[in-house]
Amino acid sequence: MAKVTNWDDITALPTNIMAESTVIGCCLIGGKDVYEKAKGWIREDKAFYSEDHKKIWKVIEKLYKNREAIDLVTVSALAKDEYGREKISAYWLSSLSEDLPTTQSIEEYSKIVWEKYIQREAAKSAQKLYGVTTQEFNKTSEVLQKHKALINELENLQPTAVKPIAEIIDRSEEAVLTAANIIKFNNKILDSFAGGMTRKELTVVGGRPGHGKSVLAINILRGLVEDGAKVMMINREMTCEETFKRIFAMEAYPEHPSVTYSKIRHSDLTDGEKRHLGKIIQKCYGKYTDDNCIVVDHIRTLEDTLIEIGRHKPDVVIDDYIQLIKVASLKNKDRRFEIEEILMQYKWACKEHNCHAILVSQLNREIEKRYNPRPFMSDYAESGVIEQTAESAIFVYYPYTFNPEENSRFGSEIITAKTRYGKIGKYECGFNGNRCKFFYTQEEAALASSINQD
Repeated sequence: MAKVTNWDDITALPTNIMAESTVIGCCLIGGKDVYEKAKGWIREDKAFYSEDHKKIWKVIEKLYKNREAIDLVTVSALAKDEYGREKISAYWLSSLSEDLPTTQSIEEYSKIVWEKYIQREAAKSAQKLYGVTTQEFNKTSEVLQKHKALINELENLQPTAVKPIAEIIDRSEEAVLTAANIIKFNNKILDSFAGGMTRKELTVVGGRPGHGKSVLAINILRGLVEDGAKVMMINREMTCEETFKRIFAMEAYPEHPSVTYSKIRHSDLTDGEKRHLGKIIQKCYGKYTDDNCIVVDHIRTLEDTLIEIGRHKPDVVIDDYIQLIKVASLKNKDRRFEIEEILMQYKWACKEHNCHAILVSQLNREIEKRYNPRPFMSDYAESGVIEQTAESAIFVYYPYTFNPEENSRFGSEIITAKTRYGKIGKYECGFNGNRCKFFYTQEEAALASSINQD
């Protein structure tokens, strides 16, 4: 190997100029979100081989640190101030963002840039190692020490998951001032007890069949959409059409009280009620759109679930219910291990996509054998992993199903068995199955049943 004395003059070192320009172009189009993904691999400007690319990366980094927009106009203006128009032209910048394959693969492009950088540095270190071995040393240990130091340099080139403290402080300040990491249920009971939902966290809602856990999930969906959130609901037991039949019943009250779920479910509507239903459906067209409500009923596996979440990037995912999820990667494994994998993968998906997940769960049958069937954390068959992973664990309990003689059919309980930021306890509320709604009090639920006019 011929010894190289000036590494800046090397033209045959590993590089991929196309990948470099694609990374820059993706950042110009995708802005802050794309830059953050690229930054996970490209920690510093020297990872770029092209001097012009290094300069633009510095400009993008400066805009990001100043919390300014990252796009063609802002980058071009700052590049002109930093380096002059003759060094960085707007025309050249705009050419970087033309005919890009997709910004969704930004991490793959960034990885290519970083790997080429490592290869270049490895080539330089190899040359240094060669030089070390040909020098005169009094002790072999000195040679080995030099080799080890150079190898450590290469190991430290791998990207780190550690974020700078200044960046963490900035993000924390932003979270405090804007409350952007908190998503309200838009439900007085749940927001009072659970304190809302934190992005990148999980809530588990449990209950026995017939206790209204799916209805509560749909009530949450409606409240979130009304509050401006983007929601994705994954139905594993019922169809999307059945979900919207319940939504029709919710939207019917109180304007069109004669249109109940029972009548909708059995197609038992008078001509007048059909006209009311038409108005309800028109209202739903305006409220529930592809931009704020994604409802699916055909996803079976955990792997496909994670793909859909990454594709749609909702604020909140509602999954009803997790015991029906298949984990293709854990064939012939104990169900306990599957539930653990489901919760852990959901947790990482929430972190990656900055969302919250509400996971509906069945409870074991032992609850029905107890003198007091009110649920506890141990009633989750997988209570250990749920308690460890979930931000909040909430139960829906409908006493009427166990003892109709002593309990009102309009009474229900929402129980917070675990909450990281709210308060543990139970709230006696109202439930009306024919309206598909939870009410603040039993009296409100009973009143909703007594009003029935055409």
